[in-house]
Amino acid sequence: MFLFLSKLRLSGMIVLALLLSACTTIDDSTDVSGTQGDILPAGSFVWHDLITHDMDAARRFYGGLFGWEFEKAADREGQPYILATLNGRYAAGILQLPRPDDGNNYSRWLGYMTVSNIDTALATTHSSGGTVYTHSRDIGKLGKVAAIEDPQSAVLGLIENHFDPSKLTLNNMIGAVVWDELLASDMQNAAAFYSQLAGYEAKPIERRDGEYIMLETDGLRRAGILQNPFDATDPIWLSYFAVSDPASIADKTQALGGKVLLAPSKDLREGTIALIQDPGGVILALQKWPL
Repeated sequence: MFLFLSKLRLSGMIVLALLLSACTTIDDSTDVSGTQGDILPAGSFVWHDLITHDMDAARRFYGGLFGWEFEKAADREGQPYILATLNGRYAAGILQLPRPDDGNNYSRWLGYMTVSNIDTALATTHSSGGTVYTHSRDIGKLGKVAAIEDPQSAVLGLIENHFDPSKLTLNNMIGAVVWDELLASDMQNAAAFYSQLAGYEAKPIERRDGEYIMLETDGLRRAGILQNPFDATDPIWLSYFAVSDPASIADKTQALGGKVLLAPSKDLREGTIALIQDPGGVILALQKWPL
């Protein structure tokens, strides 16, 4: 059933390109008054970029699916980059990269997670058997960013933030990313790694569909870990997008050039989620919102 999920891994060169695109929504001309001094706790996901080989198809798909509008941003290392907006706030970024010569599809959603100290986080990654793709890079008002592959090969962006970007970005609303979930090959090892990386408190819970680990900071749930159910894919971070009705949004998917991989079912989280694939082959989840 899930043979569409081929093994995916980003090369260091590709991740560098991602890093140069991600988390640069705020430039030196952006008014961030009232945000300085308000820093999100470590473990918060603050930004997501779509990496795609076909930006036009991505615009049609996500605009039709979520009602996003788009504005041009500065190119990233010569590659086209746009910002998705909704209700006057930033929802995500979209970076177009040429399809690599090796024929692999590197398209995916890439999330960026806050850490208290990015150099310490990179040292933790290295000592734990992960890969540091790009070392700490200063991006002005936003802070510092880097890109890593965790010990189980899931790719993630890191940011040591200097202010709270949630005042400028879409949060906890329809059309926004409202949850990030690691599909891990070893849940316990993943929990130990991310607890050290971001100061998470890992709390195992039992769900109808099996064990789940909540990652919390300051008593708030920030992300989750699930045993990877797909034999054909490496561990990945899966992004969940808020929708009012997963079934109706899933119905739009095929007409917009995507695929429904897993329709809402009462046997899976009470029918509150769906799993779909965009025209570029990127997998994402739809989450009924509010819960």
